[in-house]
Amino acid sequence: MSSSNLKIKKSYFELALFQQAFIHKSISSTKNNERLEFLGDAVLEIMVSEYLFNRFNDLDEGQLTQMRASLVNTKALSNIFLQLNCKESLQTSKGTQKLDETHKYSIYAGTLEACIGAIFLELGWQESKDFILEIFAHNFASLNSSSELKDAKSRLQEEAQALGIGLPQYQVSSNKEGNLFNCRVKFNDEIFNASDPIKKDAEQKVAELILHKMGKS
Repeated sequence: MSSSNLKIKKSYFELALFQQAFIHKSISSTKNNERLEFLGDAVLEIMVSEYLFNRFNDLDEGQLTQMRASLVNTKALSNIFLQLNCKESLQTSKGTQKLDETHKYSIYAGTLEACIGAIFLELGWQESKDFILEIFAHNFASLNSSSELKDAKSRLQEEAQALGIGLPQYQVSSNKEGNLFNCRVKFNDEIFNASDPIKKDAEQKVAELILHKMGKS
């Protein structure tokens, strides 16, 4: 199935939790999709992890983690959501609707995760797995074990752009001997630090810490 032919079963929209998956927190502070998004994120991660584990037995843990991150990130999930042609079902406040499209990527991605959580609760493990395998079929087909995977800094930059927040600024200093570099980044009002004998590796370590904090590692 090509990405252009993605669609959601009409029967899903008859499910109460699936309907709730399209209610953004800007509409309701109590009955919204945040809890479903939390669950869907976990279901999606384990489903994709299982798929990659079974398909690529030649890749180690680090490579599998990078490959999963290339599939499960804000931009990738928002693209899938838009391909499903269900954006008109999303309920957001008028203020949110006026946001620039790029600022809505995290909303689209979160809604897709909420949909997965709803399917999991309403219809069970196998149905949610089938749904994930279907919507990721095009992305899965383009994978191979020699694919050039994006590094942590590149992935973090994409996440920051998708969320519409400032790009991370890497401040690097070395010790007196010049054999250890410390990298410091202020991101979302939080300070992250990491050290390494190689300057660029120190930067990558910090980016990975931030991605982990964001749940995107």
